[in-house]
Amino acid sequence: MPENDQQQVLQLFVRHQARIKGFILALLPDFAAAEDVLQETFLVVQRKASEFVPGSNFVAWAFQIARFQVMKAQAQHQRAADRFSDVVLEALAASAPEAAFDDARLAALPACLAKLAPQARRIVDLFYEHEHKPQEIAQLVNWTPSAVSVALSRARRALRECIEQQLNTPIT
Repeated sequence: MPENDQQQVLQLFVRHQARIKGFILALLPDFAAAEDVLQETFLVVQRKASEFVPGSNFVAWAFQIARFQVMKAQAQHQRAADRFSDVVLEALAASAPEAAFDDARLAALPACLAKLAPQARRIVDLFYEHEHKPQEIAQLVNWTPSAVSVALSRARRALRECIEQQLNTPIT
């Protein structure tokens, strides 16, 4: 890859760094670990710059690299009990919005989680923190798996709307 093209890829990384960091934080909500993963992602982007196709979606390409770096970091540095499973990471990565994340959005999340109804908060906790599948959650709360999925969807929407309201900035 010509040096000019490689420089353009690095400039794209710098331009979209906040979005990439937000994506990483959505998968790995530990600020220090996320910073490390962001740096590793930059190094991989730099190393693989020749693989990027100019004119294609740089952010999607960088997200893919970041997702693999999150999985690698979790495998190397965290106890299995403290990390999301690869299946959960895949689901989070697939549903991550392309809007830029920032520290303000992340800071709004705990307050919004606290506003959820107790049962909704419990289901979110069981799903994301304890990595239970909807079928397992359904048995724990005596609901159907379908009802759990609907409750998770509503909780996600409520969190998104709460964050939008707190920041007065729509998430796309």
